[in-house]
Amino acid sequence: MHSRRFSELRKEIKSIRPPQKRVFIFLIFFFAFFPLLVSKHDSYSLPTPQPYNLNEFLANSFSPFLADKQINMMQGKVKSGDTFCSILSDHGFSSLTIAECVEGFKPVFNCRKLSPGDEYSIKTDGKGDLRKITIKTDLVTIYHLRKEGEKLLPSKDKVYLSKKVTKVSGVIEDSLFGAIVKAGEHDQLAIDFAEIFAWDIDFRHDLQKGDQFAFIIEKYFKDGQLFCYGKIKAAEYNNQGKVYRAIYFKEPKGQEGYFTPEGISVRRSFLRSPLKFMRITSGYSYHRFHPILKEYKPHLGIDFAAPQGTPVLAVGDGVVVAKGWKNGNGNTVKIRHPLGYETMYNHLSGFGKNIRVGARVQQKDMIGRVGATGLATGPHLDYRMGKNGVFVNPLKEKFPPGFPVDNAYRHLFAETSRKMIAQLEGKEDSFQKMVVAR
Repeated sequence: MHSRRFSELRKEIKSIRPPQKRVFIFLIFFFAFFPLLVSKHDSYSLPTPQPYNLNEFLANSFSPFLADKQINMMQGKVKSGDTFCSILSDHGFSSLTIAECVEGFKPVFNCRKLSPGDEYSIKTDGKGDLRKITIKTDLVTIYHLRKEGEKLLPSKDKVYLSKKVTKVSGVIEDSLFGAIVKAGEHDQLAIDFAEIFAWDIDFRHDLQKGDQFAFIIEKYFKDGQLFCYGKIKAAEYNNQGKVYRAIYFKEPKGQEGYFTPEGISVRRSFLRSPLKFMRITSGYSYHRFHPILKEYKPHLGIDFAAPQGTPVLAVGDGVVVAKGWKNGNGNTVKIRHPLGYETMYNHLSGFGKNIRVGARVQQKDMIGRVGATGLATGPHLDYRMGKNGVFVNPLKEKFPPGFPVDNAYRHLFAETSRKMIAQLEGKEDSFQKMVVAR
């Protein structure tokens, strides 16, 4: 095949005129031997091919388009002192964007009426540009602000639910959780109920078999099925003959909380316990046998047994004055409170977010998690309290009472209290139905 092609090439060369023949022969030799000449010189050699990264190519080529498709979600609850503007500012939005959102919401919602406890969610694209804001002011009222093109479109969801206010009651056999479930309710209500009396009752230490409980609860139904629980309107716990009662009351100005029938807030300066549910393994003592050191030493605190990682809560408002490792106490947080009180939380496995020396904390903020650091035989919390520099027993300390209902609303509270107590005692029908349509 090659000889035939060579013969054809010779015939073509012979047919070319002499001047053209010389040029043609030169070009053939030039292209035949040029690669051999340049290969001897590195400066003329072609670069070594590099591996081709398809993912990198796609990312660089399509990132402007993917950024528009990516969605980031930020959620939270409005805290005391928050405003609509401050929330958006904290999430990095410009003053111009915030002003546009306030104006955009106006047809359906006044952003100045945002209240503590309201829920919000903010969606942005991959570039950080706003896509949607959702505000939930109560169980059935949800507002949206959606960006489409250059326009901000407000809307309001209409949710139709039936509300039933009913009484739930039971007797303690082994635990509050078990009694709530036996009464036919979800165990989440046990946590809600316990938090109401968190300043008076330790539901693992004070709980006794035969104790009785009752509460008036809002239930919301959709198409005949339980949709969610609302507020516990009133609660009662009979602890071996000592009766605790709490009435929910919301002032016209928006302040809300639980109060005794006499109008005193059940929220005190300090919680009874820094853990929601736990078991006391060692009490306050001046003469306790140390399980590791094998000698008798004062134990001026309370040991709470709880699983590793259980959240530890600040028992009161205050300022963090110490955080870190402290010898046998392991990881420790120390908080200074008003009225000369200090609290210590020892053997932590880790610390809460933003917990640092000088940080302000509020009651029920998570400051750490239960662990077994330092001299500890197992996961537990060593909780201590001092007053004016002297350790005191936190389970026996008498704390100042809570604040009373504002005098301007005493008559409204008195009427609410009377109705709720009557329902708790079964003197008034606690079953009411109404349709909620927003």
